[in-house]
Amino acid sequence: MSLPQPAKTFLKWLISIGIGVLFIWLALDEWPIDTLISGDLSLDGRYLVAGSAWRLDLLYLPLYFLTLVVMHIFRFWRWQPLLRPLAPVDLWTLNKVCSVGFMAVFLMPMRLGELVRPALISTQASIRRSTALATIVVERVIDGVMVAGFLAVALLFMPNSNSESFTELRIGTYIALAGFTGLVVVLIMMFAFRYPIQAFVKDSTSRISSKFGLALGGFLDRFLTGLSIFPDVKNFLWFLFLSFFYWASNGIGLYLLGMGFEVGGAGGGWVPFGIPLLGAFAMMSTIVIGMMIPNAPANVGTFWYFLLKPIELYGVAPGSPAGMAYALTVWTMQLLQLLIFGGWFLVNGSIPWRQAFSVSWSKATAEH
Repeated sequence: MSLPQPAKTFLKWLISIGIGVLFIWLALDEWPIDTLISGDLSLDGRYLVAGSAWRLDLLYLPLYFLTLVVMHIFRFWRWQPLLRPLAPVDLWTLNKVCSVGFMAVFLMPMRLGELVRPALISTQASIRRSTALATIVVERVIDGVMVAGFLAVALLFMPNSNSESFTELRIGTYIALAGFTGLVVVLIMMFAFRYPIQAFVKDSTSRISSKFGLALGGFLDRFLTGLSIFPDVKNFLWFLFLSFFYWASNGIGLYLLGMGFEVGGAGGGWVPFGIPLLGAFAMMSTIVIGMMIPNAPANVGTFWYFLLKPIELYGVAPGSPAGMAYALTVWTMQLLQLLIFGGWFLVNGSIPWRQAFSVSWSKATAEH
């Protein structure tokens, strides 16, 4: 028996909150939040100081925000070559759709926000919702391969000061790299053999229900059309090129923000937090891989847990107040950027609120 829509929505939120609670517990088990303000917070010139535990040079906050703006530009720009085989879409329309869509991905539970961009682009360009959904799948799968590749290379040069964390990262990286590479092959094969697949699905489902077979066959046809990027070598390479700079700006931003943190030295005074550029890229990769699982609203718990895991390899002991402060600052700044950019288009009416958050899988599959 099918559950009513309110019950389905409640169940999704309940599951996502449960996932969030699990990862909050995992993160705070190693990184207790009470250590964050082990000393009184105060302002000392341009520094935010927490006793003798850590301090943050506030000048690095706008610098990090600037890297988030650059990251946002590459993030929506790289969707254009995936859509170009389907229909021309100008960059301003992409910015508008993606600003709201990226905010929805971060805020909505169970990765339901991934359905927002396909829904919105179908109202702004002559691209069907399920066709656009296929481009999102391609984007996510290629992202998985790229960031797992980043992490696999990084692990070759990263220190092994925490053997348990290193082993966890290495196993997770190999699993992710193998899994996402396999998915790329599956998507390519689906497009290459799209006509036999469509015929098989139509024949199989029509025996059960002609109406269901027609609906599923139509969705499959539109979805496979969305995989048209694979034989389009020029646009696919352009997508990879823009994706590289998107991920590079992400890693560089994490590194720059880390430069703004200092910890109390053993002999007094302040010393750098100590996360090199390679470690920043490792943090970026683990966040992305971790956030691909069904997430809690605003990625609470999962974001902090996966961000903090790589820095343990650099001698930052679990429970370090500076580590927790850094993780919460990254999360807060990214959330702020998403709310500002997405909220602007909602407030000025460019994207109606009901379109931004009223999406479902059934709508994607039932379009005409």
